[in-house]
Amino acid sequence: MNKFSKTIFAAAALTLAMGANAAVIEFTSNTAHNIEENDGELNFAKFNTALGTLTGVKFELFNVLSGSIDVTNDATSGSGTFVVTAGGEISSDVLGSLLTTTGSITKNFSLAAGQTGSVTLDPWTVSNHVSFSASSSDLSAFKGTGDYTALLSGWSSATSSGSGNATYNPVIVMDGYAKVTYTYDAAPVPEPETYAMLLGGLALMGVVARRRKSA
Repeated sequence: MNKFSKTIFAAAALTLAMGANAAVIEFTSNTAHNIEENDGELNFAKFNTALGTLTGVKFELFNVLSGSIDVTNDATSGSGTFVVTAGGEISSDVLGSLLTTTGSITKNFSLAAGQTGSVTLDPWTVSNHVSFSASSSDLSAFKGTGDYTALLSGWSSATSSGSGNATYNPVIVMDGYAKVTYTYDAAPVPEPETYAMLLGGLALMGVVARRRKSA
């Protein structure tokens, strides 16, 4: 390989090393509480374009449900079996796409006449997500400084059945939060070895130039 070819090789190596690299960064929003009673909003940092070129966004919405269920057997005699299914849904409009996250739980009660059964629902979490790519969506809303804001709304529901008359009192509380994952082509950063090759190539060019000058 002649000196000129070595110089070209060093320059080509620099170009390859400076090519874009795929990378991801993730942000978690604040938590909006008791969504059914208070429509909430979620905020998370926008993508900093100084990092590179944004190519995709994944928005994942989490619904954290909790609460309690009380059932009273209103019969004056005999026992009864009762079933309650309670749950709720939260939703958010993300770039014109309605994203919903729904969770439910079913509890069974066997109660004597006049007896009340109660159960506390430990928090459980369900999630759903929507993804956008730069090739099919305008991602400008996610770029820049400051925060992206997503509005939340929600509702709860319950169904019940049993072998007799009963009073049902299900209470569902929903909290919501989101995680956003930005996929991007990172701004090119030369490796130290590439700098060394480039400097070596430049030095070689200097030697060649001096020899040609002296000749």
